[in-house]
Amino acid sequence: MAVLSRVGSDYPVNFMNSIAGLGIGVDMVRTLPGPTVHYQITNSESGERLYEHLTPSRRLRELSPQGPDLETVGRASWVHVAAMPIDVQAVMISRCRAEHVPYSLDPHEEYIIGDEKCLGGLIKESIFTPSQLELALLFPDLAVLQPPQVMAQAAASRLLAMGARAVAIKLGASGSFVADPSYQAAVPPLPTPIIDSTGAGDAFCGGFLAGYLRTNSLLLGAVCGSVSAAHIIKGFGAFHSELPTPETLRRQATRLLREVDAAQSTSALLGTHFPWILESHPR
Repeated sequence: MAVLSRVGSDYPVNFMNSIAGLGIGVDMVRTLPGPTVHYQITNSESGERLYEHLTPSRRLRELSPQGPDLETVGRASWVHVAAMPIDVQAVMISRCRAEHVPYSLDPHEEYIIGDEKCLGGLIKESIFTPSQLELALLFPDLAVLQPPQVMAQAAASRLLAMGARAVAIKLGASGSFVADPSYQAAVPPLPTPIIDSTGAGDAFCGGFLAGYLRTNSLLLGAVCGSVSAAHIIKGFGAFHSELPTPETLRRQATRLLREVDAAQSTSALLGTHFPWILESHPR
């Protein structure tokens, strides 16, 4: 596993060392002169977020991987295309398709309204990982559906019809919803005091992919994503505390699996994959 990205010259060296210390490759992270992207994010009770650029808005594009950075894509077995300007995402995905590298796509909520046609093309063949807010922007007619799992189910049907190989929808305090053409499941959140939700969506995507790519199970991917997100919202910043122990992660994952609705007929799935949760690190 490795990170392909760009950072400003002010990016903390100890953060980079912490990432490398987890066994995640950082050789493809380029440092450019100038500041890293800094936002002020205001979360409203309705779930909306207000972004205010504290650095020039052009920095988001400047620090998104592009050009020579993409030469490394062909060496990957999977690429997660994180939130960034949609035209940069489009170039990244075009390279993935040319290299026959499967990918997942996390949209950026600032690049949905007005970019629906482009986004629709990028969704095809991806595992699409939008948030509830992003789905409401993409499908405003579904925004009124309650509870959130109902909206997610309706949106998932549309996304799969658009060509997504699977979807993993982030529903915040309502958990997540995953689906592909033959399976769907709603996964509850892991009860956790919320200090700061910033980064929870990214943490979910990382946990989801770690679980999914190891087991080929959307359910276990969603469980691992929920556990990962629950850890990140307990404090401020990505490195606010020590990582939980494997035993803690296994216990939390087991709890979520047992809470999944029995009507989803997951007993056969659990019989196949449950030992992995019990015996190894779910990240």
